[in-house]
Amino acid sequence: MPSVPPAQAPKERKLPALRKNVEFLRGAPTPEGVPTWTIVDPVRQKYFQIEWPVYQLLQRWSCETVEKLVAATAQETTSRITAEDVEDLIKFLYVNNLTEQSASGQTKDYVDQEAARHQAWWQWLLHHYLFIKIPLVHPHRFLHATLPLVAPFYTAAAAWVFGVIGAVGLVLVSRQWDVFLSTFLHFFNWRGAAMYGAVLCAVKVVHELGHAYTATRFGCRVPTIGVALMVMMPVLYSDVSDAYRLTSKRKRLAIAAAGVIAELGLAAVATLLWGFLPDGTWRSMAFIVATSSWIMSLTVNLNPLMRFDGYYLLADGLGLPNLQDRAFAFGQWRLREVLFAPGAPAPEAVSPSTRRTMVAYAWAIWAYRMILFTGIAVMVYHQFFKLLGIILFLVEIVFFIGLPIWRELTAWWGRRAAFAGTRRFAVTMAVLAGLLVLACVPWSSRVAIPGILQAKRYATVYPPASGRIMAVAVRQGQPVREGDTLLILESPKLVKDAKLAQTQVDQLDFRLQRQAGYADDRAQAQVIGESLKAKLVELDGVTEKQQNLLLRAPIDGVVVDHADSLYPGRWINEKLAVAYVIDPGQSSVAALASVEDLSLLALGQEGQFIPNDVTQPSRPARVVEIRDADEQDFSVPYLASIYGGDVSARKDPHGRVQAEQSVYRIELKVLDQTEPVQQVVTGLVHVTGKPQSFVGRAWDRVAAVLIRESGF
Repeated sequence: MPSVPPAQAPKERKLPALRKNVEFLRGAPTPEGVPTWTIVDPVRQKYFQIEWPVYQLLQRWSCETVEKLVAATAQETTSRITAEDVEDLIKFLYVNNLTEQSASGQTKDYVDQEAARHQAWWQWLLHHYLFIKIPLVHPHRFLHATLPLVAPFYTAAAAWVFGVIGAVGLVLVSRQWDVFLSTFLHFFNWRGAAMYGAVLCAVKVVHELGHAYTATRFGCRVPTIGVALMVMMPVLYSDVSDAYRLTSKRKRLAIAAAGVIAELGLAAVATLLWGFLPDGTWRSMAFIVATSSWIMSLTVNLNPLMRFDGYYLLADGLGLPNLQDRAFAFGQWRLREVLFAPGAPAPEAVSPSTRRTMVAYAWAIWAYRMILFTGIAVMVYHQFFKLLGIILFLVEIVFFIGLPIWRELTAWWGRRAAFAGTRRFAVTMAVLAGLLVLACVPWSSRVAIPGILQAKRYATVYPPASGRIMAVAVRQGQPVREGDTLLILESPKLVKDAKLAQTQVDQLDFRLQRQAGYADDRAQAQVIGESLKAKLVELDGVTEKQQNLLLRAPIDGVVVDHADSLYPGRWINEKLAVAYVIDPGQSSVAALASVEDLSLLALGQEGQFIPNDVTQPSRPARVVEIRDADEQDFSVPYLASIYGGDVSARKDPHGRVQAEQSVYRIELKVLDQTEPVQQVVTGLVHVTGKPQSFVGRAWDRVAAVLIRESGF
């Protein structure tokens, strides 16, 4: 009988040697009280947080093999570690270059890793043009040398001093509050603009030095201070990532808040100085530092949805390092659970309150980024010439909005088998199908456009020239006929001009009459005759102007409005509307429709005018005119946004009101004329238009924008 060879023992897997310069520091416990440690890579300035089981493995790394490490950990600790856990840890160490050699033991791995890290210049620019860091100085030695100079600012006495300075400054400002709010900014020349820029730079330098000095004071290293280009706008930054070494939450919070605290101290001093400085450039500088500078800084820096001071304050306050990436993982997990309920485990074991916090933070930052990146896309489109603007717009939308959504949809598709069997999946698909049907079915037919209800015939009466009131012939609500006298004006200048012209006419006529007895007049008879004709024309013109000062009603109607305090003897100019006359028997509606709503309107459609004033009755109306050309001159100023209306409008350099987007005038006939219209009434016109789906309407809007912006 042949002998059976003895079974060979499985080959033991060796542990890779850790780098000698890697440090292990005790970290702050998690919100659940789990102890943590920090792995510090001083060469690459990288920091990794690990929990107690992983630290126990690394403490016994001298066991040399995976099997011995598992056995030693099981014997000496309460952890139940498997060989797979150790293999995962080894992969983590290799990926983050924490071992002396690469996974294959060849330097080619590092070369390939470096090559993969580098991108083509255009790829790098596409991903980083919104935020580019440029290191300027290595301030570690300078900060250590000058730290004693700023040490007094970290005392309780300094806090009291700045508090008193700020309080005194506020008291002084409160006594001149109107003057403070109306401070004139003396930056109207190149010198003032340069000083303004210098002061803002100085404030930002103080802000970053606040971070840097505080980090240095707590024993952290600040490797660089530089400039970051955020959407092409330069902002200073300081690298205080070495704060991850600190186990004290209070110290990390102090480092994160130091910049804002430094700016608030400057603002307190500037507020006090404003009360003593004379009006001029320096007072303007103090005003900027005391108000808008630190307010804008707080708005940006304390926003936790951006990775500035507010983010690190929130992360350190919650005790959740790497908050954003961890929150994104929880946000994706929770979104899938809500939509499909696959029953997948949470990304990590945390308390329910921490889980809810991270999910809420992730969803908030997704919504914020959607709005922010869309706004940036529109801004860069308008900021650059059209071709580059289109490219940058597409980059912004595709890379920063579209690509993350596509990745999540791809992940859903890859896990469709796990999703398909759940009840939540069926409900989600049913709701999605219902929404799709609602979006595609042409059910929406009501169009709401801003409009005004007014008399069909109306007239505003203005004086033809400046004058003095001699008599007021009408009162509010008085019926008038066309040609009735409303107001009698007198212009002393016209009276004087008329007398002078009449005197000159009489003199010239007298000379013509006596030419038979005067040789000089006979010789100049032709000249005198032409002069007489000219003076007669001048006299007729002055007389006509005087007659025009008798203001008459241009139409039959009712005086529904006239200027207050019209009394004999008062002087008025040609810009004052002295009366508003309407024909109350006939009224109409004038509305302004956008180009999107225009496609849903047609002649003969009926609608309802609903006044903004709830005490006014609504009136049925019918579309009788749709103008083909958009409004070049805003013909319905009541609807302009600058006058409180609903149509976005602005004034051009010539003072004319212009709509921000194309609008078209729509005329409607009021079907119920029983209620007279005494004044202009603003409101909304609801018209039952052509049915159109939400998708069709959205496409019309997109097409209109594309057509409008297609011209180069």
